Amino acid sequence: MPEIPKPILIQKDELREFVGTLYQKTGVPQDHANLMADLQVETDLRGVFSHGTRAVPGYIEKLLDGKINPTPRFEIVKEAPSTAVIDGDNALGHVPSAKAMEMAIEKAKSMGIGAVGVCNAGHFGAAACYGMMAVREKMIGFATTSTAMRSVVAPGGATPVVGNVALCYAYPSRTEQPVVLDMACGISAWNRIETMRMYNIHIPMDWMLDINGKPTNDPSKGEMLKPAAGPKGYGLAMAMTALAGPLIGGMMGCHKDAGPSEHFFIAFNVSSFTDYDDFIREMDRSVRTVKTSKTVDGVDRVYLPGEIEWENYEPWSDYGIPLHKDHLSALAETAEKLGVDVFWDVGGITAAGTR
Repeated sequence: MPEIPKPILIQKDELREFVGTLYQKTGVPQDHANLMADLQVETDLRGVFSHGTRAVPGYIEKLLDGKINPTPRFEIVKEAPSTAVIDGDNALGHVPSAKAMEMAIEKAKSMGIGAVGVCNAGHFGAAACYGMMAVREKMIGFATTSTAMRSVVAPGGATPVVGNVALCYAYPSRTEQPVVLDMACGISAWNRIETMRMYNIHIPMDWMLDINGKPTNDPSKGEMLKPAAGPKGYGLAMAMTALAGPLIGGMMGCHKDAGPSEHFFIAFNVSSFTDYDDFIREMDRSVRTVKTSKTVDGVDRVYLPGEIEWENYEPWSDYGIPLHKDHLSALAETAEKLGVDVFWDVGGITAAGTR
C-alpha cells in the first residue's frame, strides 16, 4: 500500500481571500472574483477538492491565455415567464451559472418552476453549489452541464461518445441536513482520478480504458472513462446533455471535442406543489429512517446522498481544510506567476500559521 501524504490544514477565510486576489490579478472584476472564491472554497469544505480550489490554476491559465473572457457581458438571448437562456460571453462558468440559478429561483417564486440555461461559458465547478442555492430559498434545486469534450465510452465501446457530465438534485429539510445528490455520469469525475494520482492510489480495473481501449488501474494512463452503472450512467449522460446542449442552442456530447460548455438549472418552488412544512417534515423523517436502516455484516452505517460532504463541512470550517501538498504547490506556482504572496510555507512545513 503506497504511503499517503499527510494533508496540510488551511483556514477557509485566508484561502478565500487568496483565491479572490488571484482572479483579480488576471483582470476578473472583484465581484466575479469573490464569487469564484466563495464557490470553490465552499466546494473544498465539502471535501470535493477536485472541483474546488485545485481547479484554480487551470482556470487562471485559460484566463491568461485568452481562452476565457475575464470581463464578460452576459446577455439574455431568450426569455419567457418561467424560462430563460443566458449567453455567458465565454466567462468563467461559475459566474453566469450562479446568475442563472438566481433567475430560476425568482421565476419559480411566481411560476412554481423556473428553468434557465447558460450557453457559451466555462466549466462550472461542482453542481451542488447551484442546487444548494435553491435549497436556501426553500426550493428543490437541479443543475446539470455538458462538458467541452467527449471522455466517456458507451457500454462495450472503446471510443468516447459523451462527456462526463454532472448532475445535482438538492432537497431542503428542517432539522436534518439537506439531501444533495451530486454525481458524474461517468464512473468517476476526472478530477477525482487526478486526486488518486496525487495520492498514489490505483484505480479499480473496471473504471478506465487506456489509449488502446484496454482496462488499466493506473490513473496516469487512463484515457477514457466507463459510464457509471454501465448503461444507466451512459443513458443519464445522454439525457443531461440534451438539456444542457441542444435545448439551449448547443450540441450533443458526441459532437463536441472542445470549446465552451453549456449548463442548465431548475428551481422547484415546493410551496407551489404542497405545504412546505409538510414536505420538509417528511424529508427529515426519511433521513432518519435511512440512517437507522439495517446494514450488512461489516458495515457500521449507511449514508444519505451528500451526507459525507456535510460531515466534512462543519469541522473543516472551524479547524481548517486538509489540502494535499501538490494542491498547495500548484496554487503557489500560480501565485508566483501573478506576483501574489502565499500565506503558507511552500515547502509544506507551515500552513495557516501553525506548524
